[in-house]
Amino acid sequence: MNPSLALFVSLALVLLLLRLKLGPGPAVFCGSILLSLLVLPAHETPRLLLRALTDIQTLRLLGIIVCALTMSRIMELRGLLTRLANALEGIGPKLAIHVAPAAIGLMPLPGGAVVSAAAVKDLVKNLRLSPVQATFINFWFRHICEFATPVYPGIIMAGVFLSVPLSYVLLHLVPMWVLMLVFGLFVSHRILRLSPTGDGRQRSASDIVQELLRSAWPVLLLFVLVLLGLDAAPAFLVTVLALVLQQRLSLPEVESGLHYGFNPRILFLLYAVMLYKNVVETSGAAHSLFSDMQAISMPPVVILTVLPLLIGFATGLSSAMVGISIPLLMPFIVTEYGISGGAFLLAYAAGGLGYLLSPLHLCLVLSAEYFKARLASVYRYLLPPAVATLLCIVLVYIVMT
Repeated sequence: MNPSLALFVSLALVLLLLRLKLGPGPAVFCGSILLSLLVLPAHETPRLLLRALTDIQTLRLLGIIVCALTMSRIMELRGLLTRLANALEGIGPKLAIHVAPAAIGLMPLPGGAVVSAAAVKDLVKNLRLSPVQATFINFWFRHICEFATPVYPGIIMAGVFLSVPLSYVLLHLVPMWVLMLVFGLFVSHRILRLSPTGDGRQRSASDIVQELLRSAWPVLLLFVLVLLGLDAAPAFLVTVLALVLQQRLSLPEVESGLHYGFNPRILFLLYAVMLYKNVVETSGAAHSLFSDMQAISMPPVVILTVLPLLIGFATGLSSAMVGISIPLLMPFIVTEYGISGGAFLLAYAAGGLGYLLSPLHLCLVLSAEYFKARLASVYRYLLPPAVATLLCIVLVYIVMT
């Protein structure tokens, strides 16, 4: 079968299985197997299954994700995330209700919007926000850091796939989170303009800074190590070890953190997307798709926008979006002149907005459930800043190319 057609068939299978409530890991795995069988000789499939498991990229990625999840769990167990949110209340309720979700969003907690929702519950009451308004502010600002920190699976996977430092990925995603911040603040300002100011917790600036340093130092250490050029894998390992020693964790607490880090569902999803990446590369499907789209003169801007957007919306996961779409879009992102920063920004931003808006996104569903908000009503607040952000990213791409 034509590799491009086989690629669409495999993606259609993934989307169908997700629609039938199959987990993202098994769905992507089945799509990988189907693509391999449709394009490659039958004996290639077992070889690719083994290669994806033993490939150095896969092992490095698994190690990083395990450390990242373990680190987030330890910080949660030791109350560092709660202390972080409480410290931020001293800066005033209207500012804190934005900063607290963003601060907790520094760590990749699955369904972490519930953690930030609990942290801002009293602020929501004091500011007299409706459930829908509270859900929007908590969810939107909780995820801005997902495009600005080196601890999220999607960021890590993008760096692995493109063979570039995480600092490169973060630098090229700056327009994404800046635009999300600007348009998010525009919407939240309209929500909060009639809310009472409140007194908040009166704390000195020095107290707030000291508490922030005490609670957020693992994240700051990780930032520093990565910015100094240390590879992500040893940077995470050093940070986790420092956290264990500094907190003087008991053996059960370490075991709890590792148990959380070795979540089999997440690890299988990472394996599945790496398998899909290997099958796409081996089959030449991405290059075939690129040639076919060039033949019908489809503008690259359309491809870089629509494909990751649909994949992100269908999966509701950054790792699945990156793992599927980035390998497909390699011909657009990696050119003969090197990596196209504009193409990478557009692809990642479109995919990112896709999974943020997905009804499969765990944080969105849980946040709405926590505040008892109707999900359909939440989209009235989510769609305007999301569409505005995407349109601006498209303009940035056009300017950069």
